[in-house]
Amino acid sequence: MAVKIKVFLYYTGFWIVFAITFAVMFVMLAAAIMGIPFGLMMSVLGVAVLVFRADFVISELSPELMLFAGLAGAFLTAFLGLLAIKLGYAVSRLFLRIKRRCDRLREW
Repeated sequence: MAVKIKVFLYYTGFWIVFAITFAVMFVMLAAAIMGIPFGLMMSVLGVAVLVFRADFVISELSPELMLFAGLAGAFLTAFLGLLAIKLGYAVSRLFLRIKRRCDRLREW
């Protein structure tokens, strides 16, 4: 009886961690999906303004800011996407560890 309760608690704890990790991964991947293209478009626009001396296109942002902030944003959101994938691998390793532990507990 105590083994069944332990196994249930292990799996319940894992599913709670999985749900939290899923939510965090969803937010991080959504930021990557939106941030990478936006950052690249912003940097391309900054390069176009610099090359063609078209300062009248964007009134508030300097071309250098568009270029480097766009690239920084694209790389930051790409890093968030890769971090989300790494987090998914960590949770899958945790599941395998918990499954092995529960299998050993059931054998007793």
